Amino acid sequence: MSCRYQHMSYDVPLFKVLTCSFCYVYMFKPEATQLRFDFTRAGPVLKAGPEGNFKYSYPPGSVYMADLDNSSMVTQICEPLSESECEKWTTCCQTATKCCLRQQNLPTASQNWSHCPRTWDGFGCFDDTSAGSTAYISCPSYVEHASDQETAYKVCWPNGTWYVHPHTGKQWSNYSTCVHGKVKVSSKRITEVKIKDQMVLIYLGLGCNLISLSLLIPSCAIFLAFRQLRIQQRVRLHICFFSSFIASAIIAILWDFIVVSDRMNSPGDESAVQQNTGGCKFLYVLKRYTQSATYFWMFCEGFYLHRLIVRAFEIPKSLIIYYFIGIGGPWISTIVYAIIKASVSEYDQKCWVNNINGFEWLIYTPNLLCLFANVFFLGNILYILLTQLQSHPNEPSGYRRAIKATFVLIPLFGIQWGPVIYRPANTMWYEVLRIVIQHTQGAFVSLIFCIFNGEVHGHLKNCFSRISGRPLYRPRRELSTTSEMILLLNQDKTSIKNNGPEMHSAHSKKGVNNLREQSQLLGPFRQSSEKARNLRLLTGTIATSRTFPAVAIANGNFFLARKILKKNP
Repeated sequence: MSCRYQHMSYDVPLFKVLTCSFCYVYMFKPEATQLRFDFTRAGPVLKAGPEGNFKYSYPPGSVYMADLDNSSMVTQICEPLSESECEKWTTCCQTATKCCLRQQNLPTASQNWSHCPRTWDGFGCFDDTSAGSTAYISCPSYVEHASDQETAYKVCWPNGTWYVHPHTGKQWSNYSTCVHGKVKVSSKRITEVKIKDQMVLIYLGLGCNLISLSLLIPSCAIFLAFRQLRIQQRVRLHICFFSSFIASAIIAILWDFIVVSDRMNSPGDESAVQQNTGGCKFLYVLKRYTQSATYFWMFCEGFYLHRLIVRAFEIPKSLIIYYFIGIGGPWISTIVYAIIKASVSEYDQKCWVNNINGFEWLIYTPNLLCLFANVFFLGNILYILLTQLQSHPNEPSGYRRAIKATFVLIPLFGIQWGPVIYRPANTMWYEVLRIVIQHTQGAFVSLIFCIFNGEVHGHLKNCFSRISGRPLYRPRRELSTTSEMILLLNQDKTSIKNNGPEMHSAHSKKGVNNLREQSQLLGPFRQSSEKARNLRLLTGTIATSRTFPAVAIANGNFFLARKILKKNP
């Protein structure tokens, strides 16, 4: 009994050693391994050549027979390989043997049937195939970066012979579809559709990142340019949050065009991923860190906002704990993850891009906890809006307030990540949706909290007025847009004591002193009105300052507060 490999049939023992040898040859390129295939009188062997700069080194001149029945020989061949690489190689050998045994039990094809003969092609098992048609198999797991959802194919020409590659003169099967996409085949000719999904995703991510950067960088510059803004706690948190998006976008662009694009366009072992350089691994660590940092800063924003609403008069005196969480938190999980990658030889390869199974949760778990915490914060804020805040006749209903708050807080809290938490296998629509959500979040938060913010507009108009010599513009105290209310929501209580971040240059020192005095006079009103102020600011209520004197003071409008007191002694 014999089995076919490529264009010849071999006895089963010889077939097993020959196919196992070529499994090794096809998996490990000549630039990476010292072993070379040789057909000697003893049979097919793998022979080690002279010493060199090889990733997989063997004693020069040593000879190995790729026989899975010889455990000692298998151990020696696998010694320089990682555990996963050895497993892939032996799986390929075992699959070839199973193919041989299965095809021996198939009925013999009719001589009147024009067909291509059953064969093992080096990676896959193809049965008898009608002339002029195409045979398909599921992509093997041991093909690098292959998707088990895709199929490889082998073309049978009308004359009953397998397709021969014009460059090599050998029978050829197409396994590129296992990585790059599906194919369409007709009975007369075969046309491979080069979808290049990965390049589509790269350019989609580039576009989204450039849009976000074009909004985030000016937003940070505006916050830092005006002292009245940058001294506020909530604005300092916004700056850190925006900076995390900027860093993530820049690293993502570098990774896509230095590593991913290079991997697709460079031959085999010449890509940065295969060379496994230190720079590539460092860039990968930065990529994982910056991605996690955005989740941690989302949590910091949510925690600060929730605390401001639930405990209106327990504003943090310092943001050090927030800085530690937002900056140090991601480093803890990322460093542990990197140490595991570097210390285990099986994981320290291919620029660390390979999944390391359960250890991936070192990164995923903190990110998910940040999202779940923000879901809780949002739910509690909506609960307070609907149950604890009494509506004013001139204000929108609690339900309208809740709807406004929900739409504005979703990008800040990262709730939009919900639909893409679960990743289905090899689904293009999911990858597109994930990239759009991930790389446009920075654009949305910069629009809501800076670009469309009334207070920011006021400072910019004042700056323009000073440059042009026109009268100064006074930012309105009674904000009219939902985005302005959200930006003011994080106003800390200490603003009154520290001359208030919302006190503009038009106020004199005397006015500030009057503000402090009136704040003391309004003590009985403050506890009840502070939460109301925060919640009304959250939902874009215009009537807040006209209704609550303490809110008028907190907004810097002490003249309006005095007027309210005179009407309501």
